[in-house]
Parts: sequence; structure tokens; C-alpha cells
Amino acid sequence: MSIGNIKKWSFGEMTSNTDGKTSVTSTSGFIIVMIGCLSFLLGVVDKMFIDKSMDVINQAVAFTMIGAALIGYKNYTGHKVSIAKSKTVEETPTTEEEVK
Repeated sequence: MSIGNIKKWSFGEMTSNTDGKTSVTSTSGFIIVMIGCLSFLLGVVDKMFIDKSMDVINQAVAFTMIGAALIGYKNYTGHKVSIAKSKTVEETPTTEEEVK
């Protein structure tokens, strides 16, 4: 598997596992982070002009942290899987001489 162009951003690559399949954890984490950021901005507006309460901001930060944890978990487990696969490839013999 080759690595894509590092200078070009791709939503598909961002939400994929190391084997190329779509990662539900990464996709849902990304959506949760985006909603959390929007909620945080709306909470700041609420704090400044309407209610003067920090409840919305605190909940938005907690929600965003959940999404970030999902993305971090996906990257952590994906890294472990890629290391395990690379060790397996190194240990398997590739020629008939190595098999004997």
C-alpha cells in the first residue's frame, strides 16, 4: 500500500483505516468535533449576549473532547495494527531458499 500525496488533503484518507476501509470511529469523531466546535462558538455568543451562563460552553468542550478521543483512539489502534502487519511481513519467508 502506497502513501498518498502528503501535500494534498483528502477527506477519504482522513477517515480511512490503514487498510483503506472507512473507519466509523474516525468519521464519527470528526463529526462530533465539528458539532462541538459549532456548539462552542454558539455558547460564546450565548455567554456574551444572552444568558451569561457557562453551561453550554462546558458541555461543548466535553463533547469536543469525546470526538477528539475517538480520533485519537483510531490513530493509536491503527498505528498498532500497521506495526503488527509490518512485523508479520518481515517474518514470513519470501523465497524457496528461505523456506528450507
